[in-house]
Amino acid sequence: MVRAIRPPIVPTLKKTWWQKGVFSAENGFGRWFQRVFGRYFQGKELVSESSLFLHQRAMEEAGILGRNAEALDNEKFGKKEFLVLVRLRYILAKNIGEYKGLNNSVELLQAAIDAKDSFITIDQAEHRFRGSKQQELYRFTDDLLKRFENTKQFRQEVNERFSEAIPNIQTEEGRVAMESYATHLNRLSEKPLGLKLLSLFKAYHLGDYSILRQISDLVQGLNKSDLHEYETLVPLVKKNYSVFEKLGQIISLPSEKSEPDTFAKMTQILALNYKYRLSFGQFEDLLGMMKRWYRPYQTIINIRETHPPQQYRQPDQFQDLIAGEKVYLKYRNWLTDKKSGMVFLDFEDED
Repeated sequence: MVRAIRPPIVPTLKKTWWQKGVFSAENGFGRWFQRVFGRYFQGKELVSESSLFLHQRAMEEAGILGRNAEALDNEKFGKKEFLVLVRLRYILAKNIGEYKGLNNSVELLQAAIDAKDSFITIDQAEHRFRGSKQQELYRFTDDLLKRFENTKQFRQEVNERFSEAIPNIQTEEGRVAMESYATHLNRLSEKPLGLKLLSLFKAYHLGDYSILRQISDLVQGLNKSDLHEYETLVPLVKKNYSVFEKLGQIISLPSEKSEPDTFAKMTQILALNYKYRLSFGQFEDLLGMMKRWYRPYQTIINIRETHPPQQYRQPDQFQDLIAGEKVYLKYRNWLTDKKSGMVFLDFEDED
């Protein structure tokens, strides 16, 4: 008698609650439920080794740069008036808002004030020393300003011509004056806008370079004033309007912008530049460090955001604080316009 062979018993996998009954894959609703929500009840994915490596490397880089940024940070950078300057410098560089079209004029006026002593020395020499040898050197300078191709060539020709001519000047005073003249020409050639300004001053026949000293004194005199709003400077500009008006063409200010409000805006920027000249240089060091820091920071944030805790097992390093982030968020908050959301600071590394 042949005994019947029973089929082997195949153990069935125990189903969890979300795979049973109405949630079972045996009906349409169950299949839809498991497809949409099943991943929340299954084991979470692991972050790839490649992503972990890149995250760790970026954390190390951001750690070094972030700690350097924290060391460079200074509470004086949080002064409201200082932040006004940071915003204005950004607006000028981006050529936007009510300061649009003023950046070139502001740079020229700032350069003119910075080099005022050279301009005044050159002007005084040309008016005081009128001998034939000196006038030959003045004509040579005027011609060179029109044709020079680069500052190196300019300095070379000035040094050669003046070295040749000065020994032939009869008086000691005249020789010393021409040596000083050549020295200040060389100084102007070391500044990006120096020679351009000298050419403009001569082209527009500005008769009195001392107005640069007047504007410089006016700007420095505002050192203890409240410079939050340019409107407070309009009365001062109107009082000295003839001085500003003379410089309008030289600093390439469009005729439609040659009015008190424009000069008040420019005065505000120049006065803030002077008031915070040391602090702003230190702030630029901080900003330079933050721009270097921002790249690895973006890598960290991108990796964390593309591996959310709902889907991935979060490694411990994903919870680590990022050195420098507090500094970044602080300035981002301070320099963000609450209405438009515009951030008045570039963290992107332009290099």
